[in-house]
Amino acid sequence: MRAVLLAAAALAGLTTAAFAAGDTDPFMYFTKDQAFATVAVPKADGSATSNIVSNHDDFSASIVQRTVSGKAETHEFYTDYLVVVEGTARIAIGGKVNGNAKNPNGAAGEWLGASITGGKTYDFKPGTMIVIPKGVPHQMLLPANGKLHYLAFKRKG
Repeated sequence: MRAVLLAAAALAGLTTAAFAAGDTDPFMYFTKDQAFATVAVPKADGSATSNIVSNHDDFSASIVQRTVSGKAETHEFYTDYLVVVEGTARIAIGGKVNGNAKNPNGAAGEWLGASITGGKTYDFKPGTMIVIPKGVPHQMLLPANGKLHYLAFKRKG
Protein backbone atom coordinates (compact mmCIF):
# COMPACT_ATOMS: atom_id res chain seq x y z
CA MET A 1 0.00 0.00 0.00
CA ARG A 2 2.82 2.36 0.86
CA ALA A 3 4.36 1.78 -2.61
CA VAL A 4 1.08 2.71 -4.23
CA LEU A 5 0.83 5.91 -2.17
CA LEU A 6 4.42 6.86 -3.03
CA ALA A 7 3.78 6.20 -6.71
CA ALA A 8 0.62 8.28 -6.63
CA ALA A 9 2.42 11.17 -4.94
CA ALA A 10 5.28 11.01 -7.45
CA LEU A 11 2.90 10.90 -10.39
CA ALA A 12 0.84 13.81 -9.08
CA GLY A 13 3.91 15.99 -8.75
CA LEU A 14 5.36 15.03 -12.11
CA THR A 15 2.22 15.36 -14.19
CA THR A 16 1.69 19.02 -13.32
CA ALA A 17 4.34 20.15 -15.80
CA ALA A 18 3.48 17.50 -18.39
CA PHE A 19 -0.18 18.48 -18.58
CA ALA A 20 0.15 22.23 -18.10
CA ALA A 21 -0.37 22.84 -21.82
CA GLY A 22 -3.59 20.83 -21.95
CA ASP A 23 -1.88 17.54 -22.81
CA THR A 24 -4.12 14.72 -21.55
CA ASP A 25 -4.21 10.93 -21.32
CA PRO A 26 -7.27 8.67 -21.54
CA PHE A 27 -8.64 7.25 -18.29
CA MET A 28 -6.83 4.02 -17.37
CA TYR A 29 -7.32 1.62 -14.50
CA PHE A 30 -5.09 -1.36 -13.77
CA THR A 31 -5.17 -3.77 -10.86
CA LYS A 32 -1.68 -4.91 -9.90
CA ASP A 33 -2.23 -8.22 -11.72
CA GLN A 34 -3.51 -6.47 -14.86
CA ALA A 35 -0.61 -4.02 -14.86
CA PHE A 36 2.06 -6.68 -14.59
CA ALA A 37 0.34 -9.00 -17.07
CA THR A 38 1.15 -6.33 -19.69
CA VAL A 39 4.89 -6.93 -19.17
CA ALA A 40 4.82 -10.66 -18.33
CA VAL A 41 6.55 -11.96 -21.46
CA PRO A 42 10.32 -11.45 -21.12
CA LYS A 43 12.30 -10.26 -24.15
CA ALA A 44 14.55 -12.84 -25.83
CA ASP A 45 17.69 -10.94 -24.77
CA GLY A 46 16.53 -10.82 -21.14
CA SER A 47 16.31 -7.02 -21.04
CA ALA A 48 13.55 -5.17 -19.23
CA THR A 49 10.03 -5.45 -20.57
CA SER A 50 8.01 -2.26 -20.26
CA ASN A 51 4.58 -0.94 -21.05
CA ILE A 52 4.58 2.83 -21.57
CA VAL A 53 1.17 3.94 -20.31
CA SER A 54 1.75 7.68 -20.72
CA ASN A 55 4.17 9.28 -23.16
CA HIS A 56 4.66 13.01 -23.68
CA ASP A 57 7.56 15.24 -24.73
CA ASP A 58 8.52 16.02 -21.13
CA PHE A 59 7.04 13.10 -19.16
CA SER A 60 6.39 9.36 -19.41
CA ALA A 61 5.09 6.64 -17.10
CA SER A 62 5.82 2.94 -17.54
CA ILE A 63 5.17 -0.42 -15.94
CA VAL A 64 8.41 -2.42 -15.96
CA GLN A 65 9.48 -6.02 -15.36
CA ARG A 66 13.10 -7.15 -15.10
CA THR A 67 14.26 -10.75 -14.82
CA VAL A 68 18.01 -10.09 -15.20
CA SER A 69 20.38 -7.30 -14.26
CA GLY A 70 20.43 -4.34 -16.61
CA LYS A 71 23.26 -2.50 -18.28
CA ALA A 72 24.62 0.69 -16.78
CA GLU A 73 22.45 3.59 -18.04
CA THR A 74 22.82 7.34 -18.17
CA HIS A 75 20.02 9.65 -19.33
CA GLU A 76 21.36 13.04 -20.34
CA PHE A 77 17.97 14.78 -20.43
CA TYR A 78 15.64 12.79 -18.14
CA THR A 79 15.31 12.28 -14.38
CA ASP A 80 14.02 8.82 -13.39
CA TYR A 81 11.55 8.25 -10.54
CA LEU A 82 11.26 4.52 -9.76
CA VAL A 83 8.88 2.80 -7.34
CA VAL A 84 9.20 -0.94 -6.60
CA VAL A 85 5.98 -2.91 -6.32
CA GLU A 86 7.24 -6.55 -6.26
CA GLY A 87 10.61 -8.29 -6.06
CA THR A 88 14.03 -7.16 -4.90
CA ALA A 89 17.24 -5.92 -6.44
CA ARG A 90 20.19 -3.68 -5.73
CA ILE A 91 20.69 -0.49 -7.69
CA ALA A 92 24.12 1.02 -8.28
CA ILE A 93 24.12 4.83 -8.52
CA GLY A 94 26.90 7.19 -9.60
CA GLY A 95 30.51 6.26 -10.25
CA LYS A 96 32.07 5.62 -13.65
CA VAL A 97 30.45 3.64 -16.45
CA ASN A 98 32.69 0.99 -18.00
CA GLY A 99 32.32 0.65 -21.77
CA ASN A 100 29.97 3.64 -22.09
CA ALA A 101 28.47 4.00 -25.59
CA LYS A 102 25.46 5.63 -27.24
CA ASN A 103 22.31 3.57 -26.71
CA PRO A 104 21.54 1.64 -29.90
CA ASN A 105 17.87 2.73 -29.64
CA GLY A 106 18.98 5.97 -31.28
CA ALA A 107 17.44 8.29 -28.69
CA ALA A 108 19.46 11.46 -28.11
CA GLY A 109 21.29 11.64 -24.78
CA GLU A 110 20.85 7.95 -23.90
CA TRP A 111 23.98 5.97 -22.96
CA LEU A 112 24.62 2.34 -21.99
CA GLY A 113 27.66 0.59 -20.54
CA ALA A 114 28.72 -2.78 -19.21
CA SER A 115 28.90 -1.87 -15.52
CA ILE A 116 29.55 0.83 -12.93
CA THR A 117 32.76 1.23 -10.93
CA GLY A 118 32.87 3.33 -7.78
CA GLY A 119 29.14 3.92 -7.41
CA LYS A 120 27.06 3.36 -4.30
CA THR A 121 24.50 0.53 -4.11
CA TYR A 122 21.09 0.59 -2.46
CA ASP A 123 18.50 -2.07 -1.68
CA PHE A 124 15.54 -1.86 -4.01
CA LYS A 125 12.47 -3.60 -2.52
CA PRO A 126 8.68 -3.12 -2.42
CA GLY A 127 7.76 0.36 -1.25
CA THR A 128 11.16 1.83 -2.16
CA MET A 129 11.22 4.97 -4.29
CA ILE A 130 14.38 6.33 -5.80
CA VAL A 131 15.01 9.53 -7.76
CA ILE A 132 17.91 9.41 -10.24
CA PRO A 133 18.79 12.89 -11.54
CA LYS A 134 19.61 13.31 -15.22
CA GLY A 135 23.24 12.57 -16.01
CA VAL A 136 23.73 10.16 -13.10
CA PRO A 137 24.76 6.62 -14.09
CA HIS A 138 22.69 3.78 -12.64
CA GLN A 139 22.41 0.01 -12.99
CA MET A 140 19.78 -2.45 -11.77
CA LEU A 141 21.36 -5.57 -10.22
CA LEU A 142 19.01 -8.54 -9.77
CA PRO A 143 19.72 -11.72 -7.82
CA ALA A 144 19.90 -15.03 -9.72
CA ASN A 145 16.40 -16.07 -10.83
CA GLY A 146 15.06 -12.73 -9.62
CA LYS A 147 12.07 -10.80 -10.88
CA LEU A 148 11.37 -7.14 -10.27
CA HIS A 149 8.19 -5.17 -11.03
CA TYR A 150 8.33 -1.41 -10.73
CA LEU A 151 6.79 1.81 -11.94
CA ALA A 152 9.05 4.22 -13.82
CA PHE A 153 8.29 7.88 -14.30
CA LYS A 154 10.59 10.02 -16.47
CA ARG A 155 10.66 13.81 -16.46
CA LYS A 156 12.64 15.91 -18.90
CA GLY A 157 14.61 18.83 -17.52
